[in-house]
Amino acid sequence: MLKLSSLNIVGMERHERIARAIALSGKKKGQIAAECSVAPSAVTQWISGDSKSLKPENLYALATATGFRAEWLAIGTEPERDIEEGPQPPSEKDYALIPQYSAKGSSGAGYLNDHVEVKGGLAFKRDWLHRMSLREENLRALYNNGDSNWPTLSDGEVLLIDVSNREPSNGNMYAMYDPDGAVIIKRLIRDMSGGWIIRSDNQDKIRYPDMPISDHGIEGVEIIGRVVWRGGGI
Repeated sequence: MLKLSSLNIVGMERHERIARAIALSGKKKGQIAAECSVAPSAVTQWISGDSKSLKPENLYALATATGFRAEWLAIGTEPERDIEEGPQPPSEKDYALIPQYSAKGSSGAGYLNDHVEVKGGLAFKRDWLHRMSLREENLRALYNNGDSNWPTLSDGEVLLIDVSNREPSNGNMYAMYDPDGAVIIKRLIRDMSGGWIIRSDNQDKIRYPDMPISDHGIEGVEIIGRVVWRGGGI
């Protein structure tokens, strides 16, 4: 099985181009939504890959709001933007491009990724990474799958994982492998009586029950990294 490291960046899909354009525009999703005359949830759907609500008029409004060409946003036709008609894109000095993987982490029973590749990247301001004490070389972006962590995480949402942070810590959320090699997204809770609880944020504990595990058992859990971003701090 391929791990979430040592893979090269390839071409972006449409939702990834949209995410890049919004990130490099320097505008918040709420501002983008207002300029495109849509609800903020629609912008979140565009970024996560659900483009059913993305109408042609929305695409052109998004191009105007971000300064990126509508043709590039739609089908990837270069160049990204008409430089002479808009501001220069932020430089690599100001932004770090974090590799975005096709892998999914399940907020449910587990998601088995038979094939993993980099599907582009997400741009993050370096000063934000610095404030969050994050190093770009330790970060990976992947997709959340399922609703066991609702309302904290939505199905299809992009997550940022710090693969250097693999030590279990009370209350934090992690991407980890289950015994079958599937990727799961769960919160680790320190049990007052000893050991740990692998917990879903969803309050439906019939569907998503807590999973107690001993101190010895947690040592055998392969933690990929801590979830540090989901379109906002976590």
